[in-house]
Amino acid sequence: MTAGPDLARLDLASFSERLAARTPTPGGGSVAAYLVAAGAGLVAMAFRFTSGPKYAAVEGAMGERASALEEIRVRAIELVDADSSSYDAVTAAYGLPKTTDAEKARRTDAVQRALIGALEVPLETMGKAVAALRIAAAGAPDINKNLASDCATGSWCLWSAAEGAALNVKINAASLADRGLAQARLAECERILREAAALAESARTSAARHLP
Repeated sequence: MTAGPDLARLDLASFSERLAARTPTPGGGSVAAYLVAAGAGLVAMAFRFTSGPKYAAVEGAMGERASALEEIRVRAIELVDADSSSYDAVTAAYGLPKTTDAEKARRTDAVQRALIGALEVPLETMGKAVAALRIAAAGAPDINKNLASDCATGSWCLWSAAEGAALNVKINAASLADRGLAQARLAECERILREAAALAESARTSAARHLP
């Protein structure tokens, strides 16, 4: 069984079966992307319920935030497949022949190009996670108290997504021959992780004020 281009079309049971199978993909990077989709969707739902006369002062802003989160959710679903495809490219590159010097050179070049792709996708996943967390943290103080737990849960999904995607960035960066590129991506990775942790805690703390 190999990862195809339609992971996002699977039902949840089938997706979990694919994750459990003894195949390289889908793996942690695809799960991180799905967590962005789940987290963004859950926070968007909570914001959409922050409406009506009681929330008239913030309803417009909450609606705009929900729309922005929807854009992130849609892209994150695409990243579920993109992450698996990028790692499949790495696997394929490592499988190229390496008998002659020319073949070895082609294989090395293919592996390095594939590794860059496998690094860039989870880095984008991290970017989407932190973008959604910024929105979550901004809206959490005004959340409908009945949806506070959903907002907090969604925020933790987004934080987990950033942490998981970061591991994929790091493991691929370790194999890059271009150390300058690797260090630049790792620095960006660490910056996003710090911001994600702070935003997730902010959103959780704000939402928790509405809980019993």
